[in-house]
Amino acid sequence: MILRLAVVVLCLTGGAAWAQTRSVASVRDCPTCPEMVLLRGGTFTMGVPPGEEDREAVPSQSRGRSQPQRQVTVAPFLMGRFEITREQFAEYLQATRHRTDNGCWTEGQDGRRRNYRGFTWRQPGFNQTGRDPVVCVNWFEVRAYTTWLSQKTGKRYRLPSEAEWEYAARAGTSGPRPFKADAATICSHANTADALLAEAYKHRGDPERHASCADGFPFTAPVGAFPPNAFGLYDMLGNAWEWTEDCWNDTYEGAGVDQKPRYDGDCQKRVVRGGGWFDHLPRVRSGFRFRDSNGHNGNMLGFRLARDP
Repeated sequence: MILRLAVVVLCLTGGAAWAQTRSVASVRDCPTCPEMVLLRGGTFTMGVPPGEEDREAVPSQSRGRSQPQRQVTVAPFLMGRFEITREQFAEYLQATRHRTDNGCWTEGQDGRRRNYRGFTWRQPGFNQTGRDPVVCVNWFEVRAYTTWLSQKTGKRYRLPSEAEWEYAARAGTSGPRPFKADAATICSHANTADALLAEAYKHRGDPERHASCADGFPFTAPVGAFPPNAFGLYDMLGNAWEWTEDCWNDTYEGAGVDQKPRYDGDCQKRVVRGGGWFDHLPRVRSGFRFRDSNGHNGNMLGFRLARDP
């Protein structure tokens, strides 16, 4: 099934606003399959430039991971328009009878992160709709989902590589985000740590840990609740962190110049991207990188899929 949607996007780059209208080709291989957007590929600058981490007040322990910058050429591929939702993940579990872990890491009201037994993707510690991104899913569970969907459709679904993810997130921009925002305006663009989260977690009263505005969602939001980027992709920044295929490396030293995943480095950990509902501006950037253990279930951590053309 091929869909064509006209998308009008207001892009803000370097303080200049411009409207872009384009016809975005998308594919859905079954009525409940994820909607996939065809990205034609190209060459872009991957990583963050000198000075961005200073301007964005990135903590010292998180700096230098997205350097050195390099030119990367990405081949055409399809990217999920949205993060995988609870209802999509539930269909997979119903079809396969697969069992997920009975535990999920989250921050408690006392400010300590721990693995809460009984917390799962069904009950991550807050209420969700079927259209919210599924969270509390580890890398192994995500890979099992891609295998099931590939077998169901005859198409090769997979996790995006880190290069594909950043190419899709930047959507032709080169700044920290594909929109211009600060702690007072981020709530119009993405679901991040905000005043509502600070109210839900009283210990997070430090204004450096959340935006001063309210985005309407203290936790996850239904996918598509915020504007898309210029590629027609929603929630590339904020809402849920997203697994990628790449093994973790501390920097981009030794990285390739194409879209292929890295399978060197620490393959007990995978790169996660995008920031989420729990994160403030320094982490919610197109170039920010983090990692989690393959078996980690966190209530901030979900995924979206890529697909071969």
